[in-house]
Amino acid sequence: MLPFTQSATFLYPVLIREHHLDTFGHVNNATYLELLESARWEFITSRGFGLKKIQESGLGPTVLEIQIKFIREIRLREEVIIESVTLSYEKKIGKLRQMIRNADQHICCEAHMTFGLFNIEERKLVLPTPEWLYAVGITDTLK
Repeated sequence: MLPFTQSATFLYPVLIREHHLDTFGHVNNATYLELLESARWEFITSRGFGLKKIQESGLGPTVLEIQIKFIREIRLREEVIIESVTLSYEKKIGKLRQMIRNADQHICCEAHMTFGLFNIEERKLVLPTPEWLYAVGITDTLK
C-alpha cells in the first residue's frame, strides 16, 4: 500500500471572527496555525480518529515540520474554506498540504506539513495503522 500519493480533499469552512484578528485588522499569523490545526482535527475526527480514539489507543498525530506561506490577507467576517489533502505517506512520515481559500477561490494561505503517528507511551513515531491511514484520507474504507 505505501508509498501513497494524494488523498481526497477535506473541506472545512470557517467564518473569521473578531478574536482571529490582529491590530492591523486581518488574521494574525499565529492564528493561521490555530485555524489549520482546527481543520486537521476535524478531518481526522470526522473519520473516526478523534481525541477519544487517541486516548484509548495511545496513538495520535504529531507535527514534525510546517512551512506556511501568507499570500492574501483575510479580514473580519470573511468566509473561508480550509482544504486539507494528504499528499503522500511513506513508512512513518506523511506529507499534508492545507490551503485557505476566500469566497472568490483565491488562495490566501498555503501550508505544507510533515507529520506522523506518535505512540504516547513509547514516545516515538510508529508505522501507521489502518485506522490512521483511513483518518488521514489514505484509504477510503477501514479494513
